[in-house]
Amino acid sequence: MPQRPKGFVINLAASPKRLDSAKAELDGAQIDPIRVDAFDGREIDLAQFAPYNDSKARRFMGRSMTQGEVGCYVSHQRAATAFLESSDEIGFVFEDDIALQPEFKTAVPQLIEWLRARDDWHCVNLGATRLKITSPMAEVAGIEVLRAHYFPMLAHALIWNRAGANAFLAASEPIFCPADNMLRQVLTRSDMGLATAQSLVTAGRFDSDISARSGGNRGQFRRSPLYGLRKQRRLLHEKAMAFAHKLGHR
Repeated sequence: MPQRPKGFVINLAASPKRLDSAKAELDGAQIDPIRVDAFDGREIDLAQFAPYNDSKARRFMGRSMTQGEVGCYVSHQRAATAFLESSDEIGFVFEDDIALQPEFKTAVPQLIEWLRARDDWHCVNLGATRLKITSPMAEVAGIEVLRAHYFPMLAHALIWNRAGANAFLAASEPIFCPADNMLRQVLTRSDMGLATAQSLVTAGRFDSDISARSGGNRGQFRRSPLYGLRKQRRLLHEKAMAFAHKLGHR
């Protein structure tokens, strides 16, 4: 009997109901849920938190990061590390407020087999809602798989291979942007990100308790006077890389 894939679930110890909900979702999809202890950034002093570089964040993002964003980021580092410490070649990472769509159960087992036969990817986003600058790769179990040259935001449902998790961790410090922004940076640069054309996993079943949503409007937090300029510069740079990859893909 083939081994069930592991789903590394980011969860705060103070949120057992969220973990129970995620476990029920994954058990129903024949995925073994593995809890990853989330990092609660809400109580830390960012000025004293060595991995965080506020001056670089303000240069890159045009603003400081919130404590919740740093907590979410470190939690994704922990999840990628937990996957690498397993013996598995492929692993899922989920945030704990997920809901699996009906297509997940039928499509994902075939998607995993399709991925196992390839080495031209590092990470698959299963929960993207806005896809830009992509190229078609294949149709797997009726689900279109795309080369996500411009890796989509939202990081609540990912599939990693070992090379991808290692590449993310190698680039992950200092911390200067939210986790989904760093995923976009790393995977847009390498052009090794994939995404499903339709979202197979949604999020938001509970109010967020580790991410930026717990801290209000993150885009307003300690903005630099040059926030708009730096945001546009960042987006233009990332999209230019993505378009270059798309032209090369053709």
